[in-house]
Amino acid sequence: MNELKNKAAAISELLDNVQLQLNLLNTNNFDDNFQFILETMMVIQRLRKDLEEKYGVENIIKYSPELLLKAKQIEKSYDNIIENFRAEMNYLAKEISRLNGKKKIANYIR
Repeated sequence: MNELKNKAAAISELLDNVQLQLNLLNTNNFDDNFQFILETMMVIQRLRKDLEEKYGVENIIKYSPELLLKAKQIEKSYDNIIENFRAEMNYLAKEISRLNGKKKIANYIR
């Protein structure tokens, strides 16, 4: 049971770290931070799998319900980041289209 406590605490700390990195994520640091996030998530997954095999999902949820809440918050953060990047991509696509239209008009005027 002590192992469950220690690994749950480690997972909780890693989840907090992932949440922090997700909050800091932007286009300038995306490559570095996202790679760190992926590596941290793989460590979390290994720890979680080990705990599930030894104690079962029910015991983990009963002992550390905050892990589930943190995981759901991270999932929402991922969704928000995807939506923000998608909105930025759409904005840039419209700007490029608008600039191409201006370029065509300039060519017609000549």
